[in-house]
Amino acid sequence: PIMTDSLSEIRDLLEKAHRVLLVSHVMPDGDTLGSALGLAWALRQRGLEVRLSCADTVPKPLRFMPGSQDYALRSRTDEEVIFVIDSSDLERIGHVYDAAAFAAVPVVNIDHHVTNLCFGNINWVEPKAATAELILELVRYLGIPLDARIATCLLTGLVTDTQCFRTHSTTADSLRAAGTLMDAGASLAAIVRAVFNHRSLPMLRLWGQALSNIQCSGGVLWTEISQDMLHRVGADEEASRGLANFLGTLDDAPVSVVLRELKGGLVDVSLRSSADVDVSKVALAFGGGGHAQAAGCLVKGTLAEVRERLLAALRQVLSAREPAGEPLATPKGPSGSL
Repeated sequence: PIMTDSLSEIRDLLEKAHRVLLVSHVMPDGDTLGSALGLAWALRQRGLEVRLSCADTVPKPLRFMPGSQDYALRSRTDEEVIFVIDSSDLERIGHVYDAAAFAAVPVVNIDHHVTNLCFGNINWVEPKAATAELILELVRYLGIPLDARIATCLLTGLVTDTQCFRTHSTTADSLRAAGTLMDAGASLAAIVRAVFNHRSLPMLRLWGQALSNIQCSGGVLWTEISQDMLHRVGADEEASRGLANFLGTLDDAPVSVVLRELKGGLVDVSLRSSADVDVSKVALAFGGGGHAQAAGCLVKGTLAEVRERLLAALRQVLSAREPAGEPLATPKGPSGSL
């Protein structure tokens, strides 16, 4: 169950701690990184030793955030409290998860995803527009003054997860939080320029191929990105970032999907939908999670295998057109699912 007294419990934990580990999820986005970095700067003001860990490197467009160079790919194991930031389950943090280390100290789970499994000793899970909103609330509760570093990191989380305040989850509280962070020294224009306004020629070529290969059937619009496509255009893994959100703006189908082939026999699936279709339960059935209109999962299998299983699950949801409910049974496939 979600604890209503999470803030006071977190405060009590921090009053006894000296060393804290903050963990961001794999394939990190602006919210998991910005939330953790903002909290790191705040806790350092309190005199705590703070380490940051993520299984993947910080994407280039997000390296402008102060402290982003402090991320380590692996963590040490002498921390007294572990915070898992913006992650709906422990699998989502990848190899940073160490069962023995996580069992030995309190784990604080702070997240805004409705699919969160409440895996922590303290679970502060609220369906806000971004986890950064929760971190701002925590920083203010702890009485830590906002500075430009904290504000820049948290506003980056808010801006990226709301797609510049365009998602259904954006509320008046979200806009008030953004105003507070701008008052504290964050530049909205600088964040938007860094995150959204940088394009490369390989990225445009990759998007061109992906857009020309769009398929649309049964209310689902999808495209695929293979490793071969990346190699042909000279693009890296980050080049497809933002494509799922772009497809989500199209009017031709209520659901859009980007399937991206990764190394090691995995496919990264990004799902977007209109207001009356909940794709989070599909992502949850495949071992992922997210929000009703924006979700994702990592699935074992080839592009063709994952596509067929995913489309079948999505058509089931579209035919029912029911609000969010119990997660679907995981569709059976030759290689299982993550």
